Amino acid sequence: MEALIIAAGEGSRLSNVFSPKPLIPIFGLRLIERIIMVGKRAGIRDFKIVVGYKSTKIKQTIGNGRKYGVNITYIENPEWKKGNGVSVLKAKDHFHGKFLLLMSDHLCDEVMIKKLLSTDIGFNRCKLCIDNNLTGEHFSIDDVTKIYYEADKVKYIGKSLDNFNAIDTGVFLCTPAIFEALEKSIKQGEYSLSAGNQILAEQGKLETVDVTGCFWIDIDNEEALQKAQDLLIKQLFKPTDGLISKVINRKISTRISTYLARYNISPNLITLASFIMSVLSAIFFFFGGYVNILSGGIMAQFSSILDGCDGEVARLKFRFCVFGEWLDRVLDRYADGLIILGMTHALWLSSGDEFVWLLGFLALIGTYMNSYTARIYDDLLKKKFVNKNSFRIGRDLRLFIIFLGSLFNEILVALIIVFVITNIESIRRIFILRNVHRIRSTY
Repeated sequence: MEALIIAAGEGSRLSNVFSPKPLIPIFGLRLIERIIMVGKRAGIRDFKIVVGYKSTKIKQTIGNGRKYGVNITYIENPEWKKGNGVSVLKAKDHFHGKFLLLMSDHLCDEVMIKKLLSTDIGFNRCKLCIDNNLTGEHFSIDDVTKIYYEADKVKYIGKSLDNFNAIDTGVFLCTPAIFEALEKSIKQGEYSLSAGNQILAEQGKLETVDVTGCFWIDIDNEEALQKAQDLLIKQLFKPTDGLISKVINRKISTRISTYLARYNISPNLITLASFIMSVLSAIFFFFGGYVNILSGGIMAQFSSILDGCDGEVARLKFRFCVFGEWLDRVLDRYADGLIILGMTHALWLSSGDEFVWLLGFLALIGTYMNSYTARIYDDLLKKKFVNKNSFRIGRDLRLFIIFLGSLFNEILVALIIVFVITNIESIRRIFILRNVHRIRSTY
């Protein structure tokens, strides 16, 4: 499967922000780079990009696709001022079967593209992803292309429709039928892609794929650009986030991540920085005394916040990998052990009671079991086998309890709480998993 990206227009409404529009930077990646990477994640490896306005700059910046792990070729459109329908038609000789059609100023997620690609399509048919949410925060109703459809077939398409029941997302699965329709519309003096699509609709050849709920946005002005940035940040929040992550950590870490994403900083380097901060926390705890204990608690909480940044930067810049996730988990376990060891030693220095070593050991066991059971529990959360409103006890809460304990100079109480809640939570998860297994076994 190949993809065609239309990137020939001027984008005049955003020219005061950046020009050309496909090269607008958003959190460390150009707009068109985001579209390429989403397509790659959906399984596309070959892209053809129609260029016109400032074509040389686009080609020099994006290149042949090697740095993205894909193949990119370019199609020149010297008539780019006429409309995007002309740009699509310029690709006629390059496609003889079905292909994915994307706009260089429409962001979407790979779920949406995968859903479109999984549908069947006749040789002389085209499909359009539509959004049935007519009041979404991701678009202005005055700017979007509107759709009226019946029985999964588009009847009317255009920006000026008064009677409509869906929104055009700008993502298509096409066949050469689109070129025939565009040739006809251009002969009639209509140069837009929508005009060609209207001819397809009149022929009963433009079908719909409902992608309501998927992420997409048309970036055609500064307001839409800001919305796109806000929505990308919103996507960094995960359904498996604990209470502290949702209320405190993510609100801080996303600000850090969106700043770091502008630079060529590896997510693994951020993972290492978070681990070093945890090591410093453990060292402060180890030497005891209120000032050191408070410093250790503050460092532990900052480490917890920074611990979210590696994954956030990886998701923002499409740099996630299995090794990075594994490294993060391994270093987190070392960090947890060192922090609890430092706290236990601080308690022993102040009390001389050897019982604190047993307490530290039990808190450490609970912490490790809490982390060990988290992965399968989080999978159940994602698959909705567990109520999404369930209170999740995870690393964010553990380190926040440690921070509060250091703040009030009550690290003994903090260790007791960590010991109790982590072990109880691990036992609770065992029963949840058993119940889910029983439910699955009955089907």
